[in-house]
Amino acid sequence: MRNIIYKIEDVRDSLSTLRKEGVKKGAWTGFDSLFDKYSVKKGSTTYIYAGAHQGKSQFAFELMMNLAEYSDWKWAVYTPETGSPTEVFAELLWVYLRKPFLINDHMTATDEETEKAIEFINEHFYIIDSGLQDLSVEGFYTAVEQIESDNFISIDGCMIDPFTEIKTDVSSGVRDDIAIGQVLTKIRKHSAEKDYHTIVTVHTKHQQAKYKNGVPYVDKPTMNDIAGGMQWSRKGMMIVNVWRCPFGLEDSNGVPYEANQVEITVVKAKPKIVGKLGKVTLYYDRMKNRYYEVDSRGEKQYAYPQPNS
Repeated sequence: MRNIIYKIEDVRDSLSTLRKEGVKKGAWTGFDSLFDKYSVKKGSTTYIYAGAHQGKSQFAFELMMNLAEYSDWKWAVYTPETGSPTEVFAELLWVYLRKPFLINDHMTATDEETEKAIEFINEHFYIIDSGLQDLSVEGFYTAVEQIESDNFISIDGCMIDPFTEIKTDVSSGVRDDIAIGQVLTKIRKHSAEKDYHTIVTVHTKHQQAKYKNGVPYVDKPTMNDIAGGMQWSRKGMMIVNVWRCPFGLEDSNGVPYEANQVEITVVKAKPKIVGKLGKVTLYYDRMKNRYYEVDSRGEKQYAYPQPNS
């Protein structure tokens, strides 16, 4: 049991470092408004939850690309819902290029731009695809370690999109929520042990649409709206909700929502220095397949390097 039992003298050096340097904020996430509430720390996790068609995968792709571009992170990505490896790479190219990878009548990347994008994606992204086989969380992290071994690199970030594509053990009378909790514990431990940051997207339970002035909408979900919600709130470090604002309605201050307005809400932030509770307004550009914020001058600002970095 010696490897799991510590006395303070065992961590004296790391305590000394912590005392001198303090707890540092995580990596830059691409937008000043977002970084105020949310940063990304290695050895930790982010859980992104949302209802259907709210943009949780797109937000996860935004985060991955910003960390790859501005912090040189390398990613292992498991996203069966996005499609085959070819389709996933095409999506990543679209995000990187900020214009359609596929030939488009309105705006298309040039061959030169595309080749540059392919080189960047090849250096920073590795796709895991289990085909018809179920993939356990152990199998996922084994694949990540294989990527590292085969390519002589260190993976910085992992993405599982969505959580339902990971096999959970609901046999032997284990309740669904307990089984979910067991997998989330393994994700947290793997991330901490290997110094990865793991992003997991998760669906909420079905929400009945409401109507106001003839406009359909769903309420912003809470963690309790996730299947096994209590386990997510207990096991999560950074937990973020993505909610597309209902165009045609107004916010609590009477300001009409924009057609592409999205609220990113941090509902749990741990440790505190990494983020804080609160919401950020971003906007989704369908043509560029990217988010942007609006600055104090009313100008659009797509993701950019950290100022003074």
